[in-house]
Amino acid sequence: MINNKIQFLLIFIITVSSSNVFGIDYFWLKSVPLEDDSRLGGVEVGKMSDDKVKKFFNKGFNVFNYVEVNGVFKQEIKEVKLGNELFIFDQEYDTGDDHIGIRLSRSLAIKSQDAKMVYGVVAIPSKYNIEEVTFLNLKKAKFSGEHKSYLDAIRNSKGIIPEKTAKYMVANTDSLSIYEDTSKSSRFAIIRNFAFLDQKVVYSNFHGFSPFVNETSSPGFLLKINGKEYLLADFGFSVQREGWVEEVDVGYFLINLEEGKGYLPMHLREEK
Repeated sequence: MINNKIQFLLIFIITVSSSNVFGIDYFWLKSVPLEDDSRLGGVEVGKMSDDKVKKFFNKGFNVFNYVEVNGVFKQEIKEVKLGNELFIFDQEYDTGDDHIGIRLSRSLAIKSQDAKMVYGVVAIPSKYNIEEVTFLNLKKAKFSGEHKSYLDAIRNSKGIIPEKTAKYMVANTDSLSIYEDTSKSSRFAIIRNFAFLDQKVVYSNFHGFSPFVNETSSPGFLLKINGKEYLLADFGFSVQREGWVEEVDVGYFLINLEEGKGYLPMHLREEK
């Protein structure tokens, strides 16, 4: 677990050029602690080069968040602008072997007309045309007869599900659980490591989609961006690097459901 004990805080103004990046640009939200114990809203930029950070200065963003009201999750979307102040501070964290590590954290602050914090999980630049937003209340259920159409999808996954895995899943439905959207269960679902859109297998995540928020339910978003469907949800993400499949940080990741591609947030992308 990360211990957010702040040691010191420095502020820099960057004025350099930028370069293009792949996929959809998006950021994880991260608050910026100040010396007077107040906080600013911000986005995490990690080890992004100054060139890449600069291109997001003073740009508009949509911040996605959710709140729980009477036991039901509901979406919140707020329009903000990023500023041009890069905050750099160090954090202590538990290394897991009775030692404390120190690492630098870098965040770009969100402009605000007042002193209120901006809360959220992901910020996506306004340059992308977000045509539709469907909030997902994903609930866990046991696999039953009403899910028969998913068995056909598992059998005919066109290679997304390995043949041996598909046969095992079909033969052992008692061991299967399914996460479905409570408002429209046929639209989106997750079974084990596989995401389904309109009851078709569209994406495989090597390390699965757990832990979500808890064992029984999870909020998420189904987005249509520039005409394509995306999943935005909280899970452990798998990425293939130099022939190896590895799991990166648990957090909110963006998945292109039509092309079967997952995108890392900006602070986790490797510099080319």
